Amino acid sequence: MPEVEVILSTPLARFADGETRFHVPAGTFQEVIGKVYERHPALRLRLADNSGALLPFISVFIGEDNIRDLAASDIQVKARSTVLIMSAVAGG
Repeated sequence: MPEVEVILSTPLARFADGETRFHVPAGTFQEVIGKVYERHPALRLRLADNSGALLPFISVFIGEDNIRDLAASDIQVKARSTVLIMSAVAGG
């Protein structure tokens, strides 16, 4: 089955059993993120609100494209794409 690579920022890896890179089946973004949540259920609470919308401080890139800049969350994530999921980091 065609897959995409998911990369988590280091702060999110603690909610994914320390994994920063793994593969899930390709599909729409909703299907891909659903597989991420199946693999690491604790990520759901860290990435999305109760309605499933990404939290404001979460950035998701499909290749170089920010998911928030794309027309819809049912965008197709092609095989061999990279999905980068990052949380904002506060600092001073």
